[in-house]
Amino acid sequence: RLMFGPAPGQDLISVCGAPDDIVDLDNTDCPVHYMYGEEFFGTVEKSMFTTFRFMLGDYSTRGGKSVVVAFSQGFGKGFETLFVAWMIVVIFGLFNIITAIFVDSTISGLKHNDIKRKFARQYESKYVKGKLQEIVERIQELHQNPRSRDTHSMHREWKFEALADIEFQDNELISILGDDRIQDIMLDLDIEAAHPEALLDTFDGDGTGKVTLRQVLCSILKLRGELQKADM
Repeated sequence: RLMFGPAPGQDLISVCGAPDDIVDLDNTDCPVHYMYGEEFFGTVEKSMFTTFRFMLGDYSTRGGKSVVVAFSQGFGKGFETLFVAWMIVVIFGLFNIITAIFVDSTISGLKHNDIKRKFARQYESKYVKGKLQEIVERIQELHQNPRSRDTHSMHREWKFEALADIEFQDNELISILGDDRIQDIMLDLDIEAAHPEALLDTFDGDGTGKVTLRQVLCSILKLRGELQKADM
């Protein structure tokens, strides 16, 4: 505003008309660069808006002429040096800082999301393992006492390898899958087991009429989605 705006009391536009209509750029009575200064830097608000336009590379007037060319011809080397220095600061300084802040915030957000996904996978793995343990404990109860329908599992330490090869006939499997506690656990794993007979083909894929505990657990994992190494 102080560098390119009008001097106190200056009002060339009202005397000479719009600067875009001036043809003689060497007219000392109506210097075009002063008139453009009045038009685009007459107030602080106009100066800020024009500076913002300059940052975006917009130097045109209402008539399509260049404010920069008019200032260069009028103010000479002083303006050209200042303008070049300003554009270097804006293009290679300010814009790069803004870009760096944006990139840094984006990378930080991605890292945060990766950490959240990692914790989610870890929680999911622990949750599934806990539910599988409950299933094994409940199956062990039912296998030892088929009439047991206690909905609370006996929290005992279990060793999967010792039970993995226990075989169940299809009718035994249907009875196990129909157990209220087993169905509740499978619902916790997002598996609908209201009709155990419909799931026989999944559990007994080879049609032998019998399945092992290992096959039962693997089939449960298949029913809830793709089998993951972390789920085993």
